[in-house]
Amino acid sequence: MKKYVVIFLFTKDCKKVLMVKRKKPPYQNCWNGIGGKIEENETEIQATIRECYEETGIKLENPKLFITYIYPETNKMNKGTNLSVLYDLIEEVPIKGNEEGVYEWKDISFALDFENRELAGFANISQFVKEIFDIEGIKKFYE
Repeated sequence: MKKYVVIFLFTKDCKKVLMVKRKKPPYQNCWNGIGGKIEENETEIQATIRECYEETGIKLENPKLFITYIYPETNKMNKGTNLSVLYDLIEEVPIKGNEEGVYEWKDISFALDFENRELAGFANISQFVKEIFDIEGIKKFYE
């Protein structure tokens, strides 16, 4: 089974989210969170801290696990994949692009837009952000 993490970093005031416009598949030329493979004997938190540092130079101290999706074998795109979604609130810092893509602090409305075809993952990013904001008490989307 393949295991991955995707990390959403929000500014402390939750007005922006750090996103990467991917240079390679999957979701090439789409905006996504930071992420990568979970290595053997590594937890989701450890993978998040490592991947974030490798890609951005940001040293996370307290990322939170939001959810882990286990895609069934019948899912053609993500067959047999575990995807753990994590997040953290940090200070906004400039990030240089690299082989992963171009990094940009996007206005939160960009990530919340279900109709935004520039986002990776068929609107799941918008859903993740809404639910994270809801459970953190940042903004209520669900009653």
